[in-house]
Amino acid sequence: MTSVGADTHFRRGIAALNARDAARAATHFEEAICAERLQGAIRPRARFLSYYGLSRALTNGATREATQACELAVARDSFDPTLHLNLARVYLLAHRKSRALEVLERGRSLHPGHPALEGLLTRVDRRARPALGGLGRDHAFNRVLGRVRTGFRRRAKAEWDLGRAFRKGAALS
Repeated sequence: MTSVGADTHFRRGIAALNARDAARAATHFEEAICAERLQGAIRPRARFLSYYGLSRALTNGATREATQACELAVARDSFDPTLHLNLARVYLLAHRKSRALEVLERGRSLHPGHPALEGLLTRVDRRARPALGGLGRDHAFNRVLGRVRTGFRRRAKAEWDLGRAFRKGAALS
């Protein structure tokens, strides 16, 4: 490890993540954590842990180490929306959609209107709006109409996929 400061390693890690080089980013975040310890910090900054966990999850899959790093970061600084976003991404990589949605909802309640949280929540949200907005989601009419609507959507998608495959096949002949 060089004598470069923790903040410099962190910025390099962010640059590597933006360049889609998660392995290099993880190395920089790990070096940032080590540099902080060498400077006398008792605990690494939550932001460093969070990005370390995210980059590890992107590199090696959502391992226990990656998940724990992000969870610890959120526990230490629960008011930073970026930490919630990173934890949700790691949960999604681990195929834990319900946990990711919980974290995104918690982040949104702390930071309403945060664009990245809202964007990911919109892409991940599993439920459509109720068919009849004036009635509750659990009302019998909404449940039945929701099932019917889902059936129509699945059928329409299947027909669209079939038509698309047919058109490709016809173009090849």
